[in-house]
Amino acid sequence: MISIPSLTLEQLELLRLAKEHSVEELELAYESPVNSAVEPPVGHPAFIQGLLNAGLILVKNKGTFLRASEYQQESWAKFCEDIDHPTQGDWDQWRKVFISSNKEEIDFLMHPGKSFKKFSNVWIRKIGVKVVQPRN
Repeated sequence: MISIPSLTLEQLELLRLAKEHSVEELELAYESPVNSAVEPPVGHPAFIQGLLNAGLILVKNKGTFLRASEYQQESWAKFCEDIDHPTQGDWDQWRKVFISSNKEEIDFLMHPGKSFKKFSNVWIRKIGVKVVQPRN
C-alpha cells in the first residue's frame, strides 16, 4: 500500500507544476540568505526537502550564484512602474512594505538595504524538478 504523506499547499502546488511538466524538468530558482560568502547553504528549503525525503520528486542542481536578489529587483521594478524618477523616499516606502509583507517568508539577512537600490546579496540556486511516480 502507498503511504501518502501530509503535504503543505506549497508542496502540492510544486507537485502540480512538476506533474504538468512531467516530460521535461521543471526549472525553478530560489534564494537563500548569505551566511557565508564562500559556501552556499547545504540542502533545500523545507518544502522542497520534504518532497525529496518522501520520494516524490528528484532535484538536479543547475547552478548556484551569489548576487543581488532577483526577487527584490522584480518587486522594486513592479513598484516603480508608474513612477518616472524614483527617489530615496520611494525606496523607503517600498522597502517598508516589502519587509512587512514578506516577514514570514524571508530571513532578516534578506531584507533590502536602507540605501537607494541596495538589494540584498543572496545565494540563488537554480534547480530542475521532476516528479517521481510512487511505487507500491
